[in-house]
Amino acid sequence: MDAATPTPTITPGLLSPARAATRRKLIAATIELATEGGYDAVTVRTVAARAEVSVPTAYQHASSKDQLLVEALLELGGRSTAGVQQRQPSGDSPADRISDVFGRIMHQVAEKPLLYQAMYRAFVAWSPALPDGVGFGPERAAWIGAALRAGDTGGHSEESLDQAASILSTLFLGAMVSVTTGRPVDTVLDILTGTAHRLLPEGQPK
Repeated sequence: MDAATPTPTITPGLLSPARAATRRKLIAATIELATEGGYDAVTVRTVAARAEVSVPTAYQHASSKDQLLVEALLELGGRSTAGVQQRQPSGDSPADRISDVFGRIMHQVAEKPLLYQAMYRAFVAWSPALPDGVGFGPERAAWIGAALRAGDTGGHSEESLDQAASILSTLFLGAMVSVTTGRPVDTVLDILTGTAHRLLPEGQPK
């Protein structure tokens, strides 16, 4: 980006009720269009039309289709965290619980491959312009840490749980891409759950 180009920013969390409602409609429209037709189906104009707002209004919330798709990815990540908090993962150990959540999410990915392909394509394209603190690195996979800690931690230290979350979140991103390109969900889940149990074995806290 040159000096004359404004740096895109993620829509801030504190919005007026009206702007927040518009943002929700835009994100919902983005998810619908990407689910139906993938990356190429999403433009600021098509999203605005689906959300029933004007194009100038849409541009007040997002500077490009890539930002809209990254916003959608952030929204779905937030929903994953909320889902862990609202619906207790099954399993007595951290590895069992994260395996349960991996299963929930991976099956959703398999049902909507075009959506997830579009969101990650946009993330790769737009990530250099993301503000500090926004992204999908290991330390930001809040739902993974929440799942690991959603019950008895089996004596594993906070440090070991954090280390496991870092590794698992990195592996999970690659696993999602694999599923969107047609790799069997069960094969990918075997890798994820096997890794989780090796990182956090029962009866052997670090």
